[in-house]
Amino acid sequence: MTKNSEVKKKSEEIGINGLNSISNLEADIMNIIWSKGRVTVREVHEDMLRKEIESKEHGFIPYTTVMSTMTTLAEKGLLKQDKTSKTYLYSAAVDRKELSKRIMKSVAEKLLDEDTAKKVSKFLSEAL
Repeated sequence: MTKNSEVKKKSEEIGINGLNSISNLEADIMNIIWSKGRVTVREVHEDMLRKEIESKEHGFIPYTTVMSTMTTLAEKGLLKQDKTSKTYLYSAAVDRKELSKRIMKSVAEKLLDEDTAKKVSKFLSEAL
């Protein structure tokens, strides 16, 4: 099997690298959705463009990038996708606390020894 024909395995786990991570773009999208509730890709894209224009950044994010990122977030189980109408509606499947807890737990499990990771996990379940 050649490199080009290899299929990357996707994981539903949220972690710190590769396909298992949450990127800055994904975090920005989640923040918009948490603040607005149910939204379309277009609404998220327009909100991101408005922020980019206000900050006078060069090069604007393409609509298709936002669309594919939101689809990926739905595949990861972080967004709900309502496909009942022509335009998909997205909403958060997890709240900020739950996502934070998942990310911190995953990082602890990957970077710390088993005993310390268990302590962090216990702390997170009690604190958050």
